[in-house]
Amino acid sequence: MENITYNGRLNKVFQLLIELSRGNFSYRLERSDKRDELEALSAMVNIVAEEIKDSFLHQGYVNMHDSYMHMVQMIFFLDDTFKITYINQDVTKLLHWENSELLDQPMVNLLEKKSILKWVDLTNSLGSDQDFESEMRLVFKTKTDLQLPAYCKMVDLPQVENSIVRYMLISSDIIKNTKLYERKLQSKILKQIRLTKHKHPVEEKSFLNISDLETFRAIGNFLKNNLDKNAPSLQDLAHEFGTNEYKLKKGFKELFGMTVFQFLKNERLRNAHVLVKSSNEPFKRIARQNGFKNATHFSREFKARYGYTPRDLRANS
Repeated sequence: MENITYNGRLNKVFQLLIELSRGNFSYRLERSDKRDELEALSAMVNIVAEEIKDSFLHQGYVNMHDSYMHMVQMIFFLDDTFKITYINQDVTKLLHWENSELLDQPMVNLLEKKSILKWVDLTNSLGSDQDFESEMRLVFKTKTDLQLPAYCKMVDLPQVENSIVRYMLISSDIIKNTKLYERKLQSKILKQIRLTKHKHPVEEKSFLNISDLETFRAIGNFLKNNLDKNAPSLQDLAHEFGTNEYKLKKGFKELFGMTVFQFLKNERLRNAHVLVKSSNEPFKRIARQNGFKNATHFSREFKARYGYTPRDLRANS
């Protein structure tokens, strides 16, 4: 019996790795209270998935590929008893359940344990005679036993005569847009074919040489290691690393896909996000450690980037 349980947990790890290979970075493994090597592996795979997703979302280490810009919304229509009356195609795509398996099922059946408690609290707080709109973080269960955390919005819909629909739940995520990727690849190949027909095709040359790459990577590491310091001027930064201001501006953006100061702000927010989510450090201290003037400035910039405040993130972590 123990071997069957172990193999089942191992299969879930394999399933998550398959999803990562497909470009779907939002899935997670359910954690258990076991203290064995497989649980340590599960935790590590979850962390890797989180880091890969962050790298795409925040452009900290790689440029955001357009094929990952596709916003997917799961849409659920619910009746008075919170049973599912309608779902869009993205629900079946992300959760791997068939349409027929979900219709008329209680919404709570798609949620993991902690999210069930949130859901019960939410549904108990709804009044029959008031418009209601609420945002929350829920963790959905897929048919393959993976977990899909997502920020959701619950809306109390206007009542229409003879309509069984009462509520709408919307969940957003970012996944790989395969069709967009294929169109871009096709366009690139056709362009290459056309170029080969010319006797002297124009080749796009990078602005950077190997020495420049090493210099700008060193500048990037310097900025990441000094997030709490005041940002140096471009002139001072160029002088410090033996380059010139023009080359720094143009070359740094070519390498990282953003300006020096965008990169610094991005890294500050990215590091702060990790600290808010994984520690109990006061927001004032996190703000200071990451170069923000004060907690208010930090919170404003944080919400502008992520769409939620540090307090919201910590409350739902």
